[in-house]
Amino acid sequence: MPFNTAIFYDIENLLKGYAFSAQTLANLSLREILESVRKTGRLSAIAVQRAYANWSDPRLGVMRGEINELGIEPVQVFGFSRDQKKNAADIQLAIDAVDLAHIRPSIEVFVIVSGDGGFASLAKKLHEYGKVVIGCAYTSAANRVFQAICDEFVPIPDPEDRSDRESTSTLQGLGEGPQITTPLVVRMARAIRRVGTGDRQAVIAKAKEILHWLENDEEAQRDLSGQGLHLSVVSEAIRHAVPDFEASRVGFAKFVELLQYLCAGTKLCVFRSSGGAVVLATRSNARLAAEALPDLSSDFVHSVENYRSLLATGLPIFRLPAPADLSRVAAWIAEVSPHNVELGTIIETATGALGSAVSSEATKRALLCFISAGVFDRQPDGLPLSEQKLTLKFTMRTPAQILGALGLAARAKLTAALGEVQDEFLNELLPADA
Repeated sequence: MPFNTAIFYDIENLLKGYAFSAQTLANLSLREILESVRKTGRLSAIAVQRAYANWSDPRLGVMRGEINELGIEPVQVFGFSRDQKKNAADIQLAIDAVDLAHIRPSIEVFVIVSGDGGFASLAKKLHEYGKVVIGCAYTSAANRVFQAICDEFVPIPDPEDRSDRESTSTLQGLGEGPQITTPLVVRMARAIRRVGTGDRQAVIAKAKEILHWLENDEEAQRDLSGQGLHLSVVSEAIRHAVPDFEASRVGFAKFVELLQYLCAGTKLCVFRSSGGAVVLATRSNARLAAEALPDLSSDFVHSVENYRSLLATGLPIFRLPAPADLSRVAAWIAEVSPHNVELGTIIETATGALGSAVSSEATKRALLCFISAGVFDRQPDGLPLSEQKLTLKFTMRTPAQILGALGLAARAKLTAALGEVQDEFLNELLPADA
């Protein structure tokens, strides 16, 4: 297999600058990004991997184990401006890519993990050299020009994405609620009463009422039988009718999955085009050159897959590794009993101690899960996790106690979203002691 691939990770872009949140850092996985790119089928053996960031920032220490494990070369980049929004890695990354295209002609595939529009020019230049360019970035933040120029673009989920974020604006004459920008939704808002409770069944019933209204509205029918309604329109309609709406609060990690569930037994279906756009349309729509996504039933709601997704969505975050890895990390915590230790240090120490028994990524995930479960005291209060010191609580001295706290926290989160939890599925995600 030829070593013909180079991958460049723009860490500054992935973290959205250096004012990143603990959630972004906790959820960022270069391994998962690499696996997403591999699914394109365009990669052969990787000759070069480089990650650009200000690695002197101590908060990035939590990424050290994963970078070493994946064989990624960290490239130190200092900012040249006081403007925190300035992505200082862009210039160095572009210079290195063009230089590599000259001195290593055997490298034919260049993967740029960034959504920055400035890389459109780099992609054009690499095309002049006869290279294949694959872009990879957050779906919600990828520059459209850069996407269009790439030979292939791989969308990845935003670690902080909440597709159903609320707006605090109001629409005059329709009562309090998020701002409405779509004429179709303005008309719907006058016909659909807002629900007065956040109860799961009430929210589901109201969302189904909205879909029924769309099926029967003359203007909406034209859209549904034509190019379809973009999910942002449907989301806006539901957000107006349901206060504080979030798909995760009614048992779905993604808004599109909620729609797939709501469409079951109706004339409507969710479609995804080859370009990745998702729309709501009639099942009989013959004008859409798009893939119909399957309906989802209650069997999906209570499943290992959905439980795992829900636990990883929203706060507290539980991105669970394998149960055996959770057990090994819990045993290490109980044995070492960390005291007044920074997050980066505890991850690095645990990774070194567990060696080949647990991967660095699994170790990081497990530790962050236990932190989310309240196993550690965090001081000082009010600071981001990456700036706090961690001390194992006195009540968490055995692996069973540590795992038990995780089990209780995970169950509480799922119960809040689903109303009930089926043990047979949760037990597949957690060790027996949890």
